[in-house]
Amino acid sequence: MKNLIITVLLLASLSGCGSSHYVEYKTDSLLFSLQYPKATSVQFSSSIDNYVLHDTIKNSSGLWQLTVPSHSELKYFYIVDGSVYLPECKLKETDDFGTENCLYQP
Repeated sequence: MKNLIITVLLLASLSGCGSSHYVEYKTDSLLFSLQYPKATSVQFSSSIDNYVLHDTIKNSSGLWQLTVPSHSELKYFYIVDGSVYLPECKLKETDDFGTENCLYQP
């Protein structure tokens, strides 16, 4: 899995389809946003619900978004066009399988 993530990140940087990512805290939720205009599908997975995949919605500027219930801490990653994608994030944590996930801490 780790090799897959490295390969996806390398291909993304070589193809010029870089992305930006951010989390916005709302009163009772978190808005996850991933700027990846060339993607045809983006799913979000987190520790909130045991890593169930959730489809995100793409707006007209290529920003993929999803709102989840507010949590004190969660681990997450994306699936972009069928491949695991770990965006640049401030905190990362290695999971039980030896791969990294982004870590959100308020």
